[in-house]
Amino acid sequence: MLVIGMVMSMAFAYKHYAEENEASLLAAIKAGKISCIMENNPGYSHYSKCLLMKLQNKTSQVVQIELPAGLQVSPTDSSYQNLVLTETQFVSLQPSESKKIALFAMCTEPNDHAPGESTVRYQLKNHHSPKLTELCKFLFANAYFTSEGQAAVWAVAANRPIEDISGFDTSAVRKLQMLTAKLTNRKVPPPPAKNDYRRNYYAPPQVMKVVVTGSHSFKFSKTRSVQIAMFNTHNVLVRELYNNPREPAGSKTIPYKFDASIYTDSVYFMRMIVDGANRMETKMTM
Repeated sequence: MLVIGMVMSMAFAYKHYAEENEASLLAAIKAGKISCIMENNPGYSHYSKCLLMKLQNKTSQVVQIELPAGLQVSPTDSSYQNLVLTETQFVSLQPSESKKIALFAMCTEPNDHAPGESTVRYQLKNHHSPKLTELCKFLFANAYFTSEGQAAVWAVAANRPIEDISGFDTSAVRKLQMLTAKLTNRKVPPPPAKNDYRRNYYAPPQVMKVVVTGSHSFKFSKTRSVQIAMFNTHNVLVRELYNNPREPAGSKTIPYKFDASIYTDSVYFMRMIVDGANRMETKMTM
């Protein structure tokens, strides 16, 4: 009986210790267990690893924290968009340990600025959206850290048209349209017509329209994920122009073009994004 009692006592003590040292990010901050500074991660697009968390354990014990998909943060500068985490991470901090963690996140307010090179600080947003959380868990499960995923977030968080969920990955587009329609109680849009340039990314610009062209050249020593995308002056994605998740090694020049009768801003920034990070940028004045 004594042995059984000791085992039960040890199990209880272990369970109590685990519960005492595992916490949500907000609870850990309020309890004074950790300090947390959140800011944008320069060099990453607003649908990639754009959020940087700097965590420090303020205690003499191990602290374990869950950073769940669907967690929202708001900028201290209201001209920037709120962000929502699109991945789940579990972080373990040793006593007094500090860590920097880059997280996949996406913007939720398409009319405001997206994070860029200038430092933007963020704070936890005291708001939970079950629909947005379900979408973010789906993005995480399928690794849809893409422009199509970003469009789906805007469709749920900002009531953007489901038709705006477009891109080169037509399978992902259809899955995201179906889930977004379910979450927002809207109809799934029909597939785009062959000549629907705005929604069909394989449709060429119309012959009689104003076509703007350019190119990016590069040389890789190994296979990379390469995207060329067009951003506006708010640093917000406007259109994807090229995407190859397995670009082979070697030298290559990738041409791109877009219809300037549809995309009519006076300035755009053409970026080549390699493995999620911005590697090359061309400013285009219309």
